[in-house]
Amino acid sequence: MIDEEYRGAKQWSRDKQAVFTVIWISFLSAAVATMIFFAVFDPVELGGMLDEDLDLSRDAGYAAGFFFFWVLCALCAGVTAFLVRTAPKRDAKRRPK
Repeated sequence: MIDEEYRGAKQWSRDKQAVFTVIWISFLSAAVATMIFFAVFDPVELGGMLDEDLDLSRDAGYAAGFFFFWVLCALCAGVTAFLVRTAPKRDAKRRPK
């Protein structure tokens, strides 16, 4: 039997919440972007266009595309989170100096 009492979930710091929010949102966005992109383009044909000697399997192309979109989405979400957190507060303009 467990004698310890449940004290509730640990609270994450604001920075940790922001980092994991960016990672999760960018992961979901990359998944959607990968599905849409590869519904139109074949990774084997794209690899052939880039380099004739590049022997890229379909699975490797999907993986590379997903990680490309994940990094791109993470950069976009990270910049957005940074801009939101560093924006001046709305009430700061109205307060008398």
